[in-house]
Amino acid sequence: MKLSMDEILLMNALQQVTGVMPKDCLIEGQMVVYLVAEKEMGRAIGKAAINVKTLQEKLKKRVELVPYYEKPEDVFAKALEVDYATARQTNGKIIVLLDGTNKAKAYKNNSRIKRVKELIKRNFDLDLVIN
Repeated sequence: MKLSMDEILLMNALQQVTGVMPKDCLIEGQMVVYLVAEKEMGRAIGKAAINVKTLQEKLKKRVELVPYYEKPEDVFAKALEVDYATARQTNGKIIVLLDGTNKAKAYKNNSRIKRVKELIKRNFDLDLVIN
């Protein structure tokens, strides 16, 4: 995974404000999405989300934090707040099976799915397929 200079600068900005170095950073228009180790999420957000608010004011962009887990299906599930039935990896893809309720919940936020798919592709080299 190669990072652009803008992504590196934004990652450094998060580290300066929170003391947490993200694993990845994705820039999408007026939004910056950080992939942060699950254990560091509380510190990155800050009490009453003060760190996120400070960073948003400093960057003049909306900030979103996504927790990083060792398994890509867990990154997906936690980022979209859904429960998956099963997940399997085949041919460079991670296929996540959701029941009807969780599928509806996940697809409420199509743009977030797109961002999570991109983070999974960049960090796990897998394409996310939702069934």
